[in-house]
Amino acid sequence: MSPADRAKPGIPSSVDWAHLHASSPARKQRESGASAARQASTVRDVTASEHPPAQATVHEGIEGWTIDGSSDDQSILDNATALLDAELPDPRFVSSDYLRWAYRDNPLGRAVERHQMVVVEGKPRLVAHYANMPRRYRGPDGERSNGAWSQNAVVHREHQRTRHFSRLGLEIYDEAGEGGWSFVVGVTNKKSTGAVVKYMGWRLVGPLPVRIVTPLGRGQRRTRHLEISADFLDSDRFDEFAATVDRHRVSGWTTDYTPDVLRWRLACPHTRYFLHIADDVALITTRSSAGPIPACVVLKIFPLTSGKATVDATRVIRSATRWHRGAFAVYAGFNGSVRVRGIRPPRRLQPSPLNLIIRRLDPAIDQDAITLDTFEFLDMDAY
Repeated sequence: MSPADRAKPGIPSSVDWAHLHASSPARKQRESGASAARQASTVRDVTASEHPPAQATVHEGIEGWTIDGSSDDQSILDNATALLDAELPDPRFVSSDYLRWAYRDNPLGRAVERHQMVVVEGKPRLVAHYANMPRRYRGPDGERSNGAWSQNAVVHREHQRTRHFSRLGLEIYDEAGEGGWSFVVGVTNKKSTGAVVKYMGWRLVGPLPVRIVTPLGRGQRRTRHLEISADFLDSDRFDEFAATVDRHRVSGWTTDYTPDVLRWRLACPHTRYFLHIADDVALITTRSSAGPIPACVVLKIFPLTSGKATVDATRVIRSATRWHRGAFAVYAGFNGSVRVRGIRPPRRLQPSPLNLIIRRLDPAIDQDAITLDTFEFLDMDAY
């Protein structure tokens, strides 16, 4: 059975690549202040009992209790944010706004979550967390399939060998499969890949290709550049743009960016996005840096065509990089309808290679037959 056979109309771990983020004094100062604010806003105000709440599940032989995230209790998101910030620090964890956006505000529905609590020195502690976000995929014949994106797998450093993550993951996959979700996509680093493939049923697709594009050479003259703001997302201009993208033909599965899904994705808290529109292609980018060197990060490439012909996005990337005043642009992933000409950096020079992994959620699906046409930074949770 293919994912499309279970498709229904209407209806997925943190990346270690470091987003090329800078270590400038200003950023360090901001993040230092943000860290203090996080401790004050998400840890101090969390209240919890030593005993399992009514909605929790206690498993025989397992220390503590499991919360599934279906409750609107604010402390669930606060605890998860604090754990993620402690183990996988990132500016997005300055507050629980990011997890609320990711887990609660998705127009396709709520995430499937698991939170493992144990009592340590008389106080409850969140020691493991994991979630799968709902995602709809578009197939070669225009079919749609409800699937997921794997996100935010984290275990407290003092509880690494308790196997909480594998148990929580298998619970999530079972629940998602029972809910009609077909397959889940994720990325992992080299260190974690073997474990999730061996113990959790994932299939390794391979490392994501990376291209470095310099601003030198001919660019695309007729390119419009703008920052994506809340006002733009609520405007007729965005509606007109969203109606023209992601309508090209594909040879495998790709994220289905409907206007509502694209609007939600570009409203991610604590991230600035930029749009660059040329005649036959549009880019979504963000700004970053490698130390003191500014960079343009290409998050998504939308061919503005409906046919099968491949579009070359290199010139538009050069123009976007110049507009950002970047020394170079980074593009990671692949797009079946787009060609990007650039330098392939050696794997040994990349801080943490990203491995693409896929897992079926519906046991009737042939996992080896699931192929992706397109997978780029915007399809992840790196930015």
